[in-house]
Amino acid sequence: MLHGLGFDDGQIDGDCGALSGGWKMRVALARVLLGRPAVLLMDEPTNHLDIESIIWLEQFLKSYQGAILMTSHDRDFMNRIVARIAEIDAGEIVAYTGDYDFYERERAIRETNLQAAFARQQAMLAKEQRFIDRFRTHAAKAAQVQSRIKALDKIERIELPKRRQVVKFEFRPPPRSGDQVAVIEDVHKKFGPRAIYEGFSLTIRRGERWAVMGRNGAGKTTLLRMIAGAAEPDSGGIRLGASLKLGYFAQQALDLLDPELSVIDQLQRDFPHDSLGSLRTLAGAFQFSGGDVDKRIRYLSGGEKSRLAMARMLYDPPNFLVLDEPTNHLDLATKEMLVDALKDFEGTMVFVSHDRTFLRGLASRVIELNGRDPLVYPGSYVEYVEKMGREAPGIWR
Repeated sequence: MLHGLGFDDGQIDGDCGALSGGWKMRVALARVLLGRPAVLLMDEPTNHLDIESIIWLEQFLKSYQGAILMTSHDRDFMNRIVARIAEIDAGEIVAYTGDYDFYERERAIRETNLQAAFARQQAMLAKEQRFIDRFRTHAAKAAQVQSRIKALDKIERIELPKRRQVVKFEFRPPPRSGDQVAVIEDVHKKFGPRAIYEGFSLTIRRGERWAVMGRNGAGKTTLLRMIAGAAEPDSGGIRLGASLKLGYFAQQALDLLDPELSVIDQLQRDFPHDSLGSLRTLAGAFQFSGGDVDKRIRYLSGGEKSRLAMARMLYDPPNFLVLDEPTNHLDLATKEMLVDALKDFEGTMVFVSHDRTFLRGLASRVIELNGRDPLVYPGSYVEYVEKMGREAPGIWR
C-alpha cells in the first residue's frame, strides 16, 4: 500500500516525523485504507498525491467493498469511482445517480427546466398582480381580489440556483520570444549519492507545451527550478533564449503575497495603473467575487492563495510559463477556466501537473523522467497515453 502511495523502500523504513506534511497525509491515508472500514469519509483524497498514486488509489477503491463519501476536485477520479453525486446549493442537497460527467449533463438539463419554470411562474405572478392592482378598489371585485391574494401567498416560489458564475479570463498577448526558448545542454544533477540527471539535453521551442512527468523524487520540480534559475545544475548548462519574459509558479509564489493586504489591495499594488473595474474582473475570473475581494490574504485558504498568485502572474503574462502544480487546491470551475485560458496562450509552457484534464487539454510534448535516461516524447499527452498504454510512468499494479 505504501508503494502504491508513492513511498520507496528508504522512506518506508524512515522516521515518519521527518516527513513533510504532504507525505504525512499519505501515511494517514494508508492507515485508513488498511483498516478497511465499512464507510470511508475522504476530504480531497487526491491532494498531495502524484498521478501514479492517484491511479493506484482509483484501482484500490474500485474493488473496495464498503461505502465511500468524499469531496474531490479531480474530474477523472470522480468519473472512475463515484456512482452518485450530491450537490449542495444554498442549503439544498440534490442527488444525481451517475458519475461526474452524467451529473454535469443532468444538472444542465435541470437548470434549463428550472429556468423555464421560473419564467412561467414569474409571468403568472405578474399577471395575477396586475389583476389585483387594477381591481383592488373595485367593490364588485373585492372577493376575487382577496381570493387571488390568498392564492399568491400559498404559491411556493421557484428559486434559481445561486451557483457562482464562471468569468472567462482572456490573456493579453504576451511579447513574442525567439524561436529557441530554452536550451538544456548536458545537464548533470545529484542529490547526495543519487543521480537525478546524467547528461540530459533538450531544446524547448516557441509555442511548445511540455508536460514533465515522473514519480515523486524523479526530478520534476528540480528540472523546473533549474529552468527558472532557482537551482543550478552540477554541470552542463541551461541557456534561455532572446526576448524572454519568464513566469515561474510554484508553491513558494504564495510567500510573495502580503498577508496584511486584501485581495483587491494586492492587485492594486501590483498593477497601480489599471482600473479598479479591470482588476475586479481579473479577481472574478479567479473566483473572487462580491465581498471575497475584501478578504485579507492572511485569512485565505491555500487554494485561494494559489488562485491569487496565478491571477497576478497571468494578468501581465510572460511569454514563457514554468508551472509547478498550478492546479493544486483549485476547485473544478477554476481549473477548467485556467485550461480554457491557457489553450489560447500564445507563449511557451513547461509544467508539472497531476491533473489529467490539465494534461489532456494542454500538453503538446511529454518528458518522462524514469531514471537516468529521460524519455522525450514528441507528441501530445493523449498520444503519449495511446502509445505507452498507461497514463503515467512508474504505476504500481
